[in-house]
Amino acid sequence: MNETIYLAALNKIMTGNWKMAHELIFYFGSASAVFNARQKELSRLLPEIDPAAFLSGEVIEDAAKELEYCQREGLEVLTIDDDAYPSRLAETADAPLVIFKRGCRKLNGARFLAIVGTRHCTPYARKNCDMIAEYMSSLKVKPVIVSGMAYGVDTMAHQAALRYGLDTIAVTATGLDTVYPSSNRNLAPRIEERGAIVTEYWSGTPAYPFNFLSRNRIIAGLSDATVVVESRIHGGSLVTAKAAFNYDREVFTFPGKLEDECYAGCNMLIAENMAQLARSAQHIADGLGWYLPTGAEEKRSRQARFESLPFEKREILRALRQCGEMDAARIAAYCSFDITQTSFLLLEMEIEGLVKHISTNKYVYL
Repeated sequence: MNETIYLAALNKIMTGNWKMAHELIFYFGSASAVFNARQKELSRLLPEIDPAAFLSGEVIEDAAKELEYCQREGLEVLTIDDDAYPSRLAETADAPLVIFKRGCRKLNGARFLAIVGTRHCTPYARKNCDMIAEYMSSLKVKPVIVSGMAYGVDTMAHQAALRYGLDTIAVTATGLDTVYPSSNRNLAPRIEERGAIVTEYWSGTPAYPFNFLSRNRIIAGLSDATVVVESRIHGGSLVTAKAAFNYDREVFTFPGKLEDECYAGCNMLIAENMAQLARSAQHIADGLGWYLPTGAEEKRSRQARFESLPFEKREILRALRQCGEMDAARIAAYCSFDITQTSFLLLEMEIEGLVKHISTNKYVYL
């Protein structure tokens, strides 16, 4: 039997416990081997799950039917072993074993940017969605905009992306046979034409509240960075931001007045050092090393050189670009590097013409 069926079945059984699903595959060698394991061994490894879920064969039959449905409907089924499976998402410890896709856009590429926020968004949030998409569309390498196709900021992010000619990917909390919310039935086909709609849920899966929290990790996992446009102190966008932070991805957010409840979540992310304060769309792009094409050969050469540098040197340059002149100790603290390592790197970078050593042991970005 096709290994994809076993992966889909295992993902279904282990919903909410994807890390253990990966551990089971590592332990037994494959998803099919998990279903062929002895009941005693499964009970020992999974004391909270009834072994009958693996041994009855019912979920395998259901998985086979689901894959047949996908084939009939022209849906793409990607397993974590496939080359077309999104590589950024595959790096995460709780990546789904199988995802389902409708649309033309591949899930790998040079740049992916998540834009998320509250469902009841303000005009200011709408303006920022538009501003981000407009600026990103001016880049030579245009990023794919990722969001969740929910009410509010998600919808605004997809619409802004399409308006400025960017590809966009929607990660949904239902099966692909459902468009949720129904108000986005006209938006969904437009997303498919320029991007894709993605889910880990089988057809017939309704919009359970837990599913929205779960899908947020996929939004973060697909993306190089996440921008929280607006958020109250509690909200799904904070779950996305925290997932991105835990995945070691960049997080940006727009601040608000302290008394403004609509931005309490954004302010909290900044206060807890989980997100960088976003001053503009250009600031976000610059922080990621995504620069406007100027036509100048020097600019293109500098960008190519930046991208070829080791991770540690790129992080030091980002720190200097964002904060201005800094001494070695502050750079080390900002980048979470060892001070000795940082001093050695700065010496190398000065010789390479990447930074300049000025008075009082401070460095600036050249």
